[in-house]
Order: sequence, then structure tokens, then C-alpha cells
Amino acid sequence: MLNGIKERMIGSYLFIIIFTVVIIESFLIFSISRYYYKNMENMVSNQIKVSVDFYNSYLASSSLKKNISDNADIFWKNTSAEVQVVDVSGRMLMDSIGNFIPGKVKGEDIKNALNGDLGISIETDKKTSEKVLYVSKALKSNGKVEGVLRFVTSLSEVDTIIKKISFMLIFIGIAVIIMAGIISVFISNSITRPLREVTAMARKMADGRFNERIEKKRDDEIGELFDALNFMADEILKNEKLKNEFVASVSHELRTPLTSIKGWASTMRTGDFSDREELETGLEIIENESDRLTKMVEELLDFSKFVSGKITLKKDYVDIKNTIEYIKKQFSLRAWRQNINFSVKVQDNMPLVLLDENRIKQVLNNLLDNAFKFTQEGGRVTLKAFIRDENLIVIVGDTGIGIPEDELPKVTEKFFKGKSDKCSNGIGLSICKEIVSLHGGKIEITSELVKGTEITLTIPVEDN
Repeated sequence: MLNGIKERMIGSYLFIIIFTVVIIESFLIFSISRYYYKNMENMVSNQIKVSVDFYNSYLASSSLKKNISDNADIFWKNTSAEVQVVDVSGRMLMDSIGNFIPGKVKGEDIKNALNGDLGISIETDKKTSEKVLYVSKALKSNGKVEGVLRFVTSLSEVDTIIKKISFMLIFIGIAVIIMAGIISVFISNSITRPLREVTAMARKMADGRFNERIEKKRDDEIGELFDALNFMADEILKNEKLKNEFVASVSHELRTPLTSIKGWASTMRTGDFSDREELETGLEIIENESDRLTKMVEELLDFSKFVSGKITLKKDYVDIKNTIEYIKKQFSLRAWRQNINFSVKVQDNMPLVLLDENRIKQVLNNLLDNAFKFTQEGGRVTLKAFIRDENLIVIVGDTGIGIPEDELPKVTEKFFKGKSDKCSNGIGLSICKEIVSLHGGKIEITSELVKGTEITLTIPVEDN
């Protein structure tokens, strides 16, 4: 793939350079040709104008034929070109090199000259294949056109100069293209080389080698890519560590109730339970530990669904006051047992809120469970609900042990487990965050060690 990128880059550079060179050189060659041709035309035109003006001023009193016989040299005195004189009928009267053309002399330049204009034409000689310049101007006597003076000159020297300049330009163009090709190889290598390093690093990561890093050598987009890849490797390692700790924690938490259930089951199978109270204690422990296992398994299943994106909400318009009242009844007995002051306050005239009631109950159960778990006897747990700025606000507060400042940003992350012995498997708050996010809301946590924690849920009343 990288070779393909390199080839495409080199090809693109060369195409642009070649296209630019061809356009520029074509323009330059055309301009130079036009410049030299125009210079030659101007030079010969000026020469013929001088000769014609002299003729019309000083020789027009005599006939054209007489002037040819008596003053022939006057026609080519000012030029090195071949000089021809043609009468009005097109018959050649004179040629400076004796190159007489039988019959009528034809040419666009002669036609224009007879019409009073300066006639200029360039034609290719059929015998020599050379380009020839023809410049013609009318000769007048007493205001009447008597014939045409015609200068004929070869353009071979001009063409030779143009060819030399063209070859030089082509040579320069080829040199530029070669240099551009070499430079494009270096440029493409400078881009594809770090991309190869990125590819190699990605393959190492695919093989599970997340400890390796790419050395950043530049502060550009490639450097940012290196940073992103190194950061991703760090995050993968961190998540891998958290996952391993999570698995170890879950394994431990699953093992504890299973050990307790197995122990009491074995005791009940082999023992003689004449003491009814002891029997009931054992059954109660088995029941409680089974409930605990069920809750952990449900959390793990929910967590798996959230990770895979398979959770869908079943929304309906809910009387949040009734939902809060249900939650209050659930935790009132626990508050009495733990000697914790549990207070609930709900705004009057609460509107119906569009949400998944069971999932919101799950969130509140989790948050209140944590609040009671980390609040000591004699402490306080509060639950408030009200509407503000078209959002449902639910606040769960406690006077518990609080969350350390360094842990606070991480408590809702997947697999994260706090340092406290009371912390569970590290997925409860992450599930809460996912549920609230699916409702279009957010969770905000503020905490201070020893003083307690406050968790605020913000959920849009509608269209979430």
C-alpha cells in the first residue's frame, strides 16, 4: 500500500512538472518564433518602404520600365534580399538574381500591394522546403500604381536560430523534469518512511506488543499521528490493566458468595440442625449471597450489552414523582437498619418525562446503593428531583467518606475500581453513565474526602 502511495505521489509530481514544463516551453517557443519572424518582417518592411518612398519621390516621373533599365540598382541598394519588380498585370519585369518566373507572378502579398496595402506572406519553397518571406509594396507614378516592388528573403537562418533556442529550452525542460523526479522521490520518501513506521507499529500492536513506541522526529501532521498512536498504545495498556484488575476483582467477588453458599450447603447437608435459628441463619445467608450473585451477573450482562452497543431504551412518558416514591420505599428500610437519615424531596407539579423508567430506576438504585455503602452510621443520604431549564435534575447526595481527587475523573470509566475496600467491581457507575447518555443527559460528580459526595443527573424532559 505504501509503495502505491509513493508511486502515486511521484507520478503526481512528475505529471504536474511535465505538464507545466510542456505548457511553458510551448509558449516560449511560440513567442520566440513569433518574435524572430516579426523582427524579420519589420526589417524587410522598413527596407522596402525606404526603397518605395525613394522611387515615388525621385523616380516617378519616368516610366517603370525606364527606371528598371537606367536605375536598376536603386531597388536593391537598401537590402540584401532578392528583389523583384512586377507590373500591374503580374508579369515579372526584373529579378535581382535572375530568377525570372514565366507567366503571372501570384501571391497574396502582391494582391494586397496592388490594393494599396503592405503585402506580407510566408510560404514554403517547394524545391528547398525552406520558409520564404515575401514583402510587397506598390510603385506609383503620378498617383497611379505602375507595378509592385517585392523583397524575397529566406527564413532558414531565422528557423535555425529558433531551432537552437528550442533545443536549448527542451534540454532545460528535460533537466528540470529529471531534477523534479529526483526531488519527488526524496519528498515521497520523507512522507512514506514515517508511514511505514506507523504501519510497523500498528502491526506490533496487532500482535499485542503495546509497550513499544515510535520516536517523534517532527512537529507536523505525521508527528501528530505518532503522538496519537503512542497515546492509543498507552490507553490500550491502561485499559488492559484495568480489565485485568476488573476480571480479578469480579472473580474474587464471585468466589466469595459462592464459597459462602457452598460452605453453608455442605454444613446443612452433613450437620444436625436441631437449632432452628441456626438453620434459618444459614438459609438467609444462602439467599442473600444468591441475590448478590444474581445482581453481579445482571451488571455483567448489562455491561456487555452497553459495550457492544446492543442496549435499546424503551421510552415512555413517566410520572417521575411515582418513580422516586418507589425508590424511597426500597431504601427506607435499609436507612432504618443502618441508622442513616434518608430524605427525599420532589418538586410539586412535576411534568411527565420521556424516559425508560426501568433503566432510570437501575441508575438510582446503583447511586443510592453506593451512597448507603459509603455513608457511616448516623450519616445522611438525600435524593432530590426537580425541573430546571427544561431538564430533569436528580441529585443524590451523602455525607460519606468521599472520593479522592485523583480518582474523581475516573470513577465513571469502564473497569475502574477505587482504592477503598468497599468499592465493588468497577462497572456500576460506568453503566449509569451509559444509561444517562442514551437519554441525552449527563452525570456530574462532586466530592470531598470525609465530607461526602454529590451526583447530579441532567436529563432533557423531551426529545432525548
